Amino acid sequence: MKDLVLDAARSRVRLQTFAEGLFARLAHDLELSCGELSGTGRGEGATAGSADIDAPLRAVTVTGVLRKDGSIDAGGLSPSDRNDCLAKMRSDVFHDRGDGVVRVEARVEAGAARVRVVPPNGKAVEVTTRPDVRAEGDAIRASGKLEISLSAIGSDVVKGPMGAFRVKDVVTVVYDVVFVPKG
Repeated sequence: MKDLVLDAARSRVRLQTFAEGLFARLAHDLELSCGELSGTGRGEGATAGSADIDAPLRAVTVTGVLRKDGSIDAGGLSPSDRNDCLAKMRSDVFHDRGDGVVRVEARVEAGAARVRVVPPNGKAVEVTTRPDVRAEGDAIRASGKLEISLSAIGSDVVKGPMGAFRVKDVVTVVYDVVFVPKG
């Protein structure tokens, strides 16, 4: 077994949200980035392991507007719109009081990962995904994407002004995380 630690400088976790409803065309699909990631892992051979990652809500930022072609328009929102999005995320989705952390617990075996997402309210959800896990020298990189239901983690329905649109219940989490030997 090999004890590992998350290399935050080489790791990225992004959240992609999508608008729906009558006026969804006037709304934006967004990408948010999780900063200040920390975590540990344990390698258990070539095809098995585990990882625990913490993502503090205070370090989530709006990367920009997600275009239909998958690119990001970093200037697509005003600073006040960015702040409004983050405030709504913290209050309506996570019911955060200011120091919330989302914990992700992943267990990989035979190429499949069982991922448990635990928001600050403790209402966890489990999903299964097939990450691309590969060795890079002494490091281990895992990348892929998974979908999380907001209602399953206790989120309120996130709506735009006057209910003109809402954020789809399912968000996409795109991850590329790197773990290095501890010590």
